[in-house]
Amino acid sequence: MNLPERQNTTTAEIYKWYASKPQSHREHLGASIIGSECDRYLWQTFRWVALPQFEGRILRLFDTGTREEARVFEELRGIGVELHTHQDGQQIKCWDKTGHFGGSVDAIAKGLPEAPKTWAVVEIKTHNAKSWSGVKAIGVAESKPKHYAQMQVYMRLLKLERALYFAVNKDTDHVYTEWVHHDESASSVLLGRAESIISAAQPPAKLSEDPAYFGCKFCDFNAHCHQKKVATVNCRTCSHSTPGADGTWHCNVSIESRKLTKGQQERACEQHLFIPPLVPTGVAVDAGEGWVEYEMPGGKTFRNGQAYLTSRELEIAPQDVIESPQIAEIKTAFPGARIEKVTPRKRRNAKDLSAMAYAPLEPYDPAKRIPGDPMDDDLPF
Repeated sequence: MNLPERQNTTTAEIYKWYASKPQSHREHLGASIIGSECDRYLWQTFRWVALPQFEGRILRLFDTGTREEARVFEELRGIGVELHTHQDGQQIKCWDKTGHFGGSVDAIAKGLPEAPKTWAVVEIKTHNAKSWSGVKAIGVAESKPKHYAQMQVYMRLLKLERALYFAVNKDTDHVYTEWVHHDESASSVLLGRAESIISAAQPPAKLSEDPAYFGCKFCDFNAHCHQKKVATVNCRTCSHSTPGADGTWHCNVSIESRKLTKGQQERACEQHLFIPPLVPTGVAVDAGEGWVEYEMPGGKTFRNGQAYLTSRELEIAPQDVIESPQIAEIKTAFPGARIEKVTPRKRRNAKDLSAMAYAPLEPYDPAKRIPGDPMDDDLPF
């Protein structure tokens, strides 16, 4: 007999510890993802449409990759490489002209055996055996295009012509290194792509209309693209905010068009008004000062706005609640009333009555009547 695995084990507690650590949005569009095949994924990541929540085991796996960097740094210095990993006490960062796109390099090195006099970007990645073998067999550009794109961007922004790709096999500890040349044409395309994502006011087209398509099936935004899930409320999903110069964000309903801190962006205000495509429960058909009207399948309409259904209500309310006439009546009778929580109705499991066994019915026989029976009559019902 197979017993369920115990939940209160040391392993479980360690995973819980990792999962308990705060997870937050990245403020910029990262060079590490610019090689992704889907523009919509990049836009939704940059616009904080949702915050992926990783389980403890995955967070520990990420940490393993970070810890491997220190070991590689020691090894490179051990063979005489001049290595720089920090600038002014922080990781070396590089940004494009908008200040919204870039990232942090693992290191910059000189004295590498491939070209001892050449400064190069160092990019360290850990792989399982299958992934590592693929990189070694066909090279990083073909096997890991996202990693290749990341290095191309770093070389372009740091004005370097070479990069060392350092791949570690986590299963066997084998190491594979590849000397990568800067491709000016490739890096120009990548920077142009980033700029178009940052400046886009609306989400780009989906990679596929099929939710089971491989590039969509395991995406963090599958529910938002294919299952009518409304975006998360924050300033970046609001029609009133725009990205500004030097990596800043501005609120357009503020008198001073004030710059928004990361904390302000995450909290958002009560005037939040969704960018219309981020409300897939309906199609935007009209708009006015502080509201957008949507039409749902079937013809019913609702408005998103501070005086109507707020963005926070739309974020948590399913379609049947949004279109419920009782909600509209309550809001009319009690101005300022808000949907705070939606609890799914519990449904009892329906039984298949066709599978039940019944005793056969006998023909009614008046001779078998029991004297005094309250049903003692000639009408058998």
